[in-house]
Amino acid sequence: MSFEQDIKQLRLQKKMTQQELADEVHVSRQTVSTWETGKNYPSLDVLRRLSDLFDVSFEKIMFGEEIDMTDKQKSIAEAIDQDVSLKHRYKRLTMILGSIFVLLVLWLGMLLVGYQKGIDTIDRMNPFLQYKVAYTKMPSDKVINANSKSNNGYWTKWFSDNDMGTEWTKLTLMTGLNPGVKDPYVMAYHKGSYVKIARIVPGSSVKDLQNKKHFNKVIQELVVQ
Repeated sequence: MSFEQDIKQLRLQKKMTQQELADEVHVSRQTVSTWETGKNYPSLDVLRRLSDLFDVSFEKIMFGEEIDMTDKQKSIAEAIDQDVSLKHRYKRLTMILGSIFVLLVLWLGMLLVGYQKGIDTIDRMNPFLQYKVAYTKMPSDKVINANSKSNNGYWTKWFSDNDMGTEWTKLTLMTGLNPGVKDPYVMAYHKGSYVKIARIVPGSSVKDLQNKKHFNKVIQELVVQ
């Protein structure tokens, strides 16, 4: 039922006139009449007085029916549990994504440091670097001697990464002594500072690098070996 019907029914059940009801809640009879005709509604304070007077709940007067507070409390509790569960889930997801981001930054930082410092073991794992073929004049036997106590056969030198000599990479590698090649050069198949293959070639091969066919042949031989 509507509010005006409910308030009139409650008054009649109490066997009260409009004036008697008005006196109880401290309003005029005309005000009670406007309630029962649906022309006006009482304030919250008056509604509380009506609730006490008729011994019914505030919800009964306002909405015409009782509200099961147990179900309401259950709904609130379920909503709170769901909210807490979602917060925990978001927190775990944030921690996972944060950890992935930190690891990614550390990994990229390690690759960058490895490239700048010339650390071959790091450059070897760097997916952003590509293999290149570079060449340089072979050092003397004194420098590359495997029996040398100072470097154990490893030597470092700048290698040209193109036939124009405009790109250079500083590489550390071991080739062994010259097996008798005239005007020896060293060609290295490398990625950053990591040398995968090194081969001693005659200077004439290096001078022919501008010949694309010959250059591709040398690269193919390096990769195959």
